[in-house]
Amino acid sequence: MNDTGSATSRVGRVRERVHTALERRVGIDARALAAFRLVLGSLLLFDVLHRSQYLETFYTDGGVLPRSLLVEQYAPGKYSIHALSGEPWLQVVLFGCAAVSATALLVGYRTRVAAVCSVVLLFSVHFRNPFVLNGADRLLRELLLLAVFLPLGNRWAIDALDDSDGYSALERDAESAARSGSDARITTPATAAILVHVVVMFVNNAVLKATGDTWHSGEALGYALRLDHLTILLGDVVVNYPPVLTVGTYVWTGLVTGAPLLLLLAGRLRIAYVSAFIAAVTGLALSMAVGLFPVILAGAFLLFLPPRVWDTLEYVSNIAVDRVGVLERGRAAIRGAAGRLGRSSTGRSVLSLSLSPATRRRARQCWSLVLVCVLAIVVLWSGMLLGEATAIEPVDSTVPDDYQWTMFAPDPSTSYGWYVVTGHVDGGEDIDVLRGSTLRTDRPPDASDAFPGFRWRKYLNSLFDSDVRAERFATAMCEHATAQADTPIANVTVTYTEQPIALEGDIPPSETTTVVAQSCLRDQNAELRTTATSK
Repeated sequence: MNDTGSATSRVGRVRERVHTALERRVGIDARALAAFRLVLGSLLLFDVLHRSQYLETFYTDGGVLPRSLLVEQYAPGKYSIHALSGEPWLQVVLFGCAAVSATALLVGYRTRVAAVCSVVLLFSVHFRNPFVLNGADRLLRELLLLAVFLPLGNRWAIDALDDSDGYSALERDAESAARSGSDARITTPATAAILVHVVVMFVNNAVLKATGDTWHSGEALGYALRLDHLTILLGDVVVNYPPVLTVGTYVWTGLVTGAPLLLLLAGRLRIAYVSAFIAAVTGLALSMAVGLFPVILAGAFLLFLPPRVWDTLEYVSNIAVDRVGVLERGRAAIRGAAGRLGRSSTGRSVLSLSLSPATRRRARQCWSLVLVCVLAIVVLWSGMLLGEATAIEPVDSTVPDDYQWTMFAPDPSTSYGWYVVTGHVDGGEDIDVLRGSTLRTDRPPDASDAFPGFRWRKYLNSLFDSDVRAERFATAMCEHATAQADTPIANVTVTYTEQPIALEGDIPPSETTTVVAQSCLRDQNAELRTTATSK
């Protein structure tokens, strides 16, 4: 009996150590999840507002990519809700729904429902025009999809006032511990899945960088920060200090290569490593205009911060803010709003009260099984991404290049360029259609000034892949230029000027290529004939 009891005790201690070790590495603090939710909601709101500036150009039949061309060029486009109509009114409605869902996610109201709606609308708008997307868009939708399975609404949210039964038993136990102030994280297969996904993304990028030449020779940042269409603020200064660029190249390469340490380390060492990553990402945001990418990465890194960081932040904020005078009034206002939104006086949702305990228990068990499946899918995909697992279906390569995390890998580009859309006016002065100004023949002071935004640059880059898409773009620019000019536009020419980069010595000469040239008078004559026929 004594031997049996001793063996049982040893097994129990080992099991407890393993559980603690896993909790410290794949568990996420409830406040980190809340901060991550705030980042996601803010990014989605910004994304909607930014896209709405070019709503008609990129998402309607009257723009550069009508639905007929979309389905021809990108088969998944037929599954987009945004492609149900080519009229602007549908896009306005769907963009508005996306803004409402993002706001609900931001404030933590019906968080899981808001996350699901945001995922559906984000995938839909991405499918409507995939040619304006970059790596940040892909990372955002992947993290948002995984966030659906996380308990994001249990802190700093309206849902935190509700004791609904939407989570698994494991999530609920961890939430209770976190709310009571103990050093317990929320540890579920879903928390492990999102942390593993972030780490694998960097490992994949490190593998690609290892196949290049410039990252391990210290030259990569020298090229990256000379990409004039991307460099901003700090990058314009640092580029003049080659030793700093060399050190920065090796530091970033080391951080990315050592990404598995994000999972292996715990405590202060993890805090230090995550802080180094966040500092590097902040430097990226201040040096290069790469869209939402730095903010998304920073939000993902918040998930790795252990409870002691959030304890410190809460302690500092409690000193800085009059809790009784400010926070309590805010909480009372939120409780009042939650009551007006239909919550019961006990804090439980009407749906949860209508379910029997046995039904709720079965629902939690099913949800736990779903979370295990999510983790299994992420692990399988990670193995495929790193080439350690065979693809589900036979393909030429395990994972297509479109799903590799390049991020300036294997090497940054050794050239940059800018586009000019020239509207030729009969008997008048040519105009720059994109900038809406008189055409300038010299090199722009900043290559990014040649187009309205990074989504324009992505779409213009895609024109080299399809003559049909290039011709449609030229047609849309004809219509746009005619609306701008006082006199008819004879034709439109889209050109790309490529500027090679030299780390030392003289700057090599640039080379200009015509992407597409098209007559606008043909389109105007066709329109006149159509009008006459209809009459």
